[in-house]
This record gives sequence, C-alpha cells and structure tokens, in this order.
Amino acid sequence: MKVTLKQVNLILLLSLSLIISGCGNKLQIETEYSKATHFNEFKYYRWHTGPKPQNSKQAQAQTDQQKEKQEKESEIDDLLDANIRFMIEQQLAKKGLIKREEGVVDFLVNYQISAKNQVDVETQKVYDGYSTTYQSVGGSGYGYAGSYYRGIAVTMDVQPVNETMVERYVQGSMTIDFIEPDHNKLIWRATGDKRLPYDHPEPKERDALINNVIGKLLAKFPPK
Repeated sequence: MKVTLKQVNLILLLSLSLIISGCGNKLQIETEYSKATHFNEFKYYRWHTGPKPQNSKQAQAQTDQQKEKQEKESEIDDLLDANIRFMIEQQLAKKGLIKREEGVVDFLVNYQISAKNQVDVETQKVYDGYSTTYQSVGGSGYGYAGSYYRGIAVTMDVQPVNETMVERYVQGSMTIDFIEPDHNKLIWRATGDKRLPYDHPEPKERDALINNVIGKLLAKFPPK
C-alpha cells in the first residue's frame, strides 16, 4: 500500500498531539506553606467552617465577580462532598492525625475542587504532494537480466494545506488547605491540576481518581 506525503504528515501530526496530550495528563502539584509553623507537632484537626481563607496574592488578584464565579464552578452535591471529606480523613488518619469535633485543635482543614470544560484549537500546515508533469522516457536497450525497460518521469509539486485540530477536555483542579484555627490564617496549601477526558467518568472511576489525587497532595505534608 502506497502512503502519500499528505498521509505521512497527518500521521506525524496526530502522533505529536498524542504525545503532548499524554504529557498534559500528568498531575501538576504546587505547594506553599508557612515556614514559621512547626508542622511536625500537629496532631488534632477539625473541618473548617466560615469564610474561606486566601493568601494575599489571590486576594489582590481576584475581584468579587471572579470570586463568585470561582465559587459557582466549585459547587458539588452533598453526597460527593461527604465522600471527598471521608477520603481526606482516611488519608490524614494514615499520617497519625486525629479529627476532633470539640476542644483545642492544631489546624483546620478545607478543600476546593473544580472542573472546567476547555477547547484547544490548533492550525498547522500540512504539505500535500501531487504530480504536475508526466514525461515518457525509455530506449531500445536491455537492462538487468535482459529485461527491456521503459518508464515515466514524474515531477512533484508540494503545496501547504492548513489542517485544524480541535481537542475538547476538562481541566480538573483540587486544593487542600490547612488553616491556623485562632486567626483563620492559611498555613499550608497543596494544589493539583490535571487534564481529564471530556467524557464524564463513571462514579467509581471518578472517586478512584479523586482519592489518588488526595493521596498525592497530602504526600507533600508535612513540608520538608
């Protein structure tokens, strides 16, 4: 089977897009924390209630409209919220941290999660080769093994053609915050971003993904 120059270019373009997509699927984690806090002494916690703390950079960069939009994008149903809290509590228990509903605690826990539909459109030039001139060539001689030869010389011209590729995906993000209880001050934060398939996964697959992300975020605590 003959493969045209256009087909070769298209195969290379698709292969490149798959490589880039694969790199984008890796969980990207960022952390920040208070260097004045002794995290190794932490033992007790409870869930944070009330206004969400923000660091100074976010507070300056975000307008009230942006904050309202972000809160709407982060809204989830009560059942999923309860399951996420349960998964976080399980991961914290593995670290020897104990949830306490009453009494003094060392820190408060809060989380945020969001999923935004995204579209990437990319146009690249693909070179399409086609023949422009045909010329008969030949002669009266004999070649290898005594075979008479005659042929056609083909002149190729190459023209660029624009190929547009559209990729739909979901940009998922999760943040876990640890907060100083007396002054509602953020002291530790881990954020994970990951490109997800556009199609919504089954609840079992979704929960496994969330639990995996929680484990990787909390693996950054305590900071070293």
